[in-house]
Amino acid sequence: MENKKLATLQISNHRLFIPAVLSFIDMIITQHKNYDIDRCNQLRFVVTKMLLNRITNAYPNTVGELFVELSIVDDYLEISVRDKGVPQWIDFSYDEQLISSDTENFQKFVLDKCIDCVGLEKLGKDGQRLYVRQKIRNPISFETPKPYELTKPLDTNITIKAVETEEDAIEAIRCIYSEYGYSYAYEKLYYVDNLMRMIREGELMSFLAVNEHGQTAGHFALAFSDLFDNMPEISTVVTRKEFRGLGLFAKFMDHAEKIAKEKGFRAMMGQPVAYHPISQKAFLKSNYTATSILLSYIGSEVESEYNKQKERLDLFACIKMMDENATTVIYPPAEIKSFVAKICEKATLKAEAKDDKELALNTCVKIEDNVMLKMKRIILTQAGEDVEKILKDAVADSIRKKHEMLELFISLRHSSCEEAFITAKKCKFTLSGILPGAENDDYIVMQLLIKSVRSYDQLVTVGEFEELTQDIKALTEKREK
Repeated sequence: MENKKLATLQISNHRLFIPAVLSFIDMIITQHKNYDIDRCNQLRFVVTKMLLNRITNAYPNTVGELFVELSIVDDYLEISVRDKGVPQWIDFSYDEQLISSDTENFQKFVLDKCIDCVGLEKLGKDGQRLYVRQKIRNPISFETPKPYELTKPLDTNITIKAVETEEDAIEAIRCIYSEYGYSYAYEKLYYVDNLMRMIREGELMSFLAVNEHGQTAGHFALAFSDLFDNMPEISTVVTRKEFRGLGLFAKFMDHAEKIAKEKGFRAMMGQPVAYHPISQKAFLKSNYTATSILLSYIGSEVESEYNKQKERLDLFACIKMMDENATTVIYPPAEIKSFVAKICEKATLKAEAKDDKELALNTCVKIEDNVMLKMKRIILTQAGEDVEKILKDAVADSIRKKHEMLELFISLRHSSCEEAFITAKKCKFTLSGILPGAENDDYIVMQLLIKSVRSYDQLVTVGEFEELTQDIKALTEKREK
């Protein structure tokens, strides 16, 4: 993920500083050719509200410092307010029924329409950071795309090549469009400049499957994230309909492993869909270990031949350790200690389990909304005494925003893991599995479904994925009884 800091302003908690901050923001963003005056005014409106919130509430009846930070995060402009004051959410949720009759609900409705993302990050002893993001839109004129048409394969001698040029990027985008239309969750992949930037900066490695006549047969990518350091995910896998049945998925897997060995990745991750046993078998054949179930993960708006009923769809997660000498120290909760040990052993990850149970002085957490997937992601790296309030606030915020799912990652590498796990269950989160193997952390994965009841009935499972499902069902059903 690109994160380029533009500027940091240090101010005191007094309203007199707001005009100066807004003038500085104006100076920065009006230099960007892709911002128009209306969008600048929208951002000013939101930032004013955010500054007033923290100036009023961060340091009651005393003087304190706030830091206003401007950054470019991927293709978004991010403005954040960081301080060590009294913790508080920034609430842009509203009741649709009261927009026309209640001033506060109308204001929140307008605020929500002015930005693309709002997030909260707990930084422990460094306080908290509230941020908003607004998309940097490129002035592109879109032509109505022609419907995707099947072509006759001129040969079936398929090779894998890296996306290196803009022409390659266009082919990758066309391939993604052939399966998802314009509904793919990571919309920045539809822009040539964004795709090429992500490749240049190491956020993504993109590959095409082509035959000897130059026809594109498929696409896949290795996606990197801060959450899973040195453990890229095999993603955006598309095999065009006319080239199916040629074992392209297996070719993608083999090529990904070759790249992993060349680059020295610690591990690899895959997320086979829970309604497609062929992809599950391909991962198992390549010695991946099933680790978690991500129920109702894919949004109902995603277009594909597998989602004709327009329901939220389920995924599995699996990993493969590439570093045979990889070790980790973890603090698994007693309730799932044997389950965690079983998965780590299957994955050949040398995990030393410790029994320490100690809360941190402060909760460190990052909370972010995903508008496209109608969900909230919570990354809890350590839990303090306020962890229950933080989780309850996050759930309440998602209910107000009409989210459909919350996803929670709890660090297994901190001694507060057990308390965080127990508290999450009190807040109605349910175990989905674990995701070990990254260089920076190993995680317990939990979910809370808001719009649906947790159900395993729709899963189509094979081999180890079936075993994983039964293990998780046994753990969750035991607790419910």
